[in-house]
Amino acid sequence: MKHRAPSSAQRLNRRPQAADVAHPERRPHGRDDRRAQRRSGAPWHFWLVVVMATVYLGWRAIEGVVWLIGWIGGAIG
Repeated sequence: MKHRAPSSAQRLNRRPQAADVAHPERRPHGRDDRRAQRRSGAPWHFWLVVVMATVYLGWRAIEGVVWLIGWIGGAIG
């Protein structure tokens, strides 16, 4: 008999059934395994937002450095 932690039930987004605990070999593996694989990583659009935010903030940092150099050059010259 295999004991399942509450975190594994949350990962699968369901409560463990009595049949799963009593007879784990009888549980159909295909559907739950695919669901666990699909939820294992972040969706592609999350990574798209991360990349776009990085590009935007990088560009703003470059603009800030250019502005700072111009401001320092104006104050000195």
